[in-house]
Amino acid sequence: MLPSTSLEAKSVLAQAVHWTNAKELELLSPAEVWNLALLSTCNLASYEELAQIRGVSARTVSLQMKSARLKLGAHTNVFAVAEAIRNQLIPILAPRTKGVPHADIVVFPDRGP
Repeated sequence: MLPSTSLEAKSVLAQAVHWTNAKELELLSPAEVWNLALLSTCNLASYEELAQIRGVSARTVSLQMKSARLKLGAHTNVFAVAEAIRNQLIPILAPRTKGVPHADIVVFPDRGP
């Protein structure tokens, strides 16, 4: 993964974390939402890339994705993302476009005292 893509993915993750903190989740866990949001927005080739962005192991991501697919009745990750979007279970986040200025504010979660 290129450094700029990694920064884009971390921005997407921060936005997804903020979204989950602002909502009462009904079906998916916060981690499942974050994974699906990253998969829907970023061009990630593997669970290893997703795990690196999230700071967890690839096995953890694999188990979370399996759980999300089961909850959504999906056989593939693509179908899980589609179902999550269709049911408004994940945020719709637009990826950054190179060369286009942005003035978005990204709110990072509070780490507590």
